Order: sequence, then C-alpha cells, then structure tokens
Amino acid sequence: MATAWTPGAIAELRSKLNLPFVRADAQGLVVEFNPRFSEVYGWDASLIGKSIGEILPDEFRELHHSGFARFQLTESSKVVNHPLTLATICNDGTVVTSEHFIVAEKAEDSVWSFAATLRPLEGPHAQPK
Repeated sequence: MATAWTPGAIAELRSKLNLPFVRADAQGLVVEFNPRFSEVYGWDASLIGKSIGEILPDEFRELHHSGFARFQLTESSKVVNHPLTLATICNDGTVVTSEHFIVAEKAEDSVWSFAATLRPLEGPHAQPK
C-alpha cells in the first residue's frame, strides 16, 4: 500500500503539457484540468465543481466513491503512484481506455488534493506508452 506522499507530485504532473491532467479536492470535486484534457476528452468548464466520478463509467463510480471514503479514513491507497488502465468517459458519453497515473498530496493545511494524468490508449488521441 502506498503511504508516502511526495511533495510537489501534483505540480510535476501538471507540468506534463502533452498529457491530459485533472485535479480534484479532498471531497473528490474537480478543481482544475488542463487544455489537453479538454481536447482529448471534450470536457469544458462545466466539469469544475462536479465529482471526479463524472469521468468514470457508471459501474465504477460506487467503487471509486468507496475507495475515496476509505482513503479519507486511512490516508493510504493501492491506486496511487503507479499506472492504471481504466476507462474514461468523454463529455459526449464515449468511452476511451486510458492509462491513469494518480497522485495524492497533502497541503500544509493538512488538506488532501488528488491529481492524475490520463494517457489515451485508443482513439484519435492515442499516445504510445
């Protein structure tokens, strides 16, 4: 289980301009994403303030919410700091298989933030590993 959180991990992901990037706050609400995320997955500013679960298929949302709640209690996770192949929902409802690399970072005020790069593995924006 990953328990070590690297300061600056979110800034490092954010700097990878060629990859879609999205960040959620401690409640799991989207607070930012980069232009590449919009280009690849079609989301616009209407995603800000919504659950990060919006970009996950319906069948995974409950598992995601449960894992998020568990993290709030334990501050540990099996899904951070390594690539995961997951489905990503585009704004138009299409599904794209993507490699998600998720990080968690605790701010000085002890509030968690979560971010990920998403590498599309299929479709017109597919990027090789």
